[in-house]
Amino acid sequence: MYLPSEDSFLLANAVKGYTGKSALEIGVGSGVVLQILHENFQIVAGTDIDFVSLRYCKENLSNDIMLACCDAASAFRHKFDLIVTNPPYLPLEDNERKDSAIHGNSNGIETTLNFVKSAISVLADNGKILIIISSLSNYTKIDEFLVQMKLRRRTIGKRKLFFEILMTLEISFT
Repeated sequence: MYLPSEDSFLLANAVKGYTGKSALEIGVGSGVVLQILHENFQIVAGTDIDFVSLRYCKENLSNDIMLACCDAASAFRHKFDLIVTNPPYLPLEDNERKDSAIHGNSNGIETTLNFVKSAISVLADNGKILIIISSLSNYTKIDEFLVQMKLRRRTIGKRKLFFEILMTLEISFT
């Protein structure tokens, strides 16, 4: 289970500014962001491939939060007003053992791209996607993908750490 860190709190802070009918978190980890979504949205769902994370959320969060063990948003067909994710974004260094909670594969963005592709399929027309990215990953590939998909992005939050800059991106259709 991914324990909350600077990136989790950056996303949690951004989520506080959004309200609506339905929200989805991809990769719930400890549920720190799910809790805020539950305060601001009528319908809240979360996914994770880590069953331990889902069990922890089930035991520690409200019973009316829907949880699914799946990849990204693959278990859903419902359109969400807000979809949020703090995907594994660190690039995998040579000879480093992969930790799926933090590594987004070789460029650090493969998992992020998978999550965004999946989120697009269940995003309401006027919906927003919030993602955390790192200056350590190849985020220009994310920008290229968003242009290709005709999606708009804006940076809504930034946190400078001693070894990286974390950013919260808001992605939408228009």
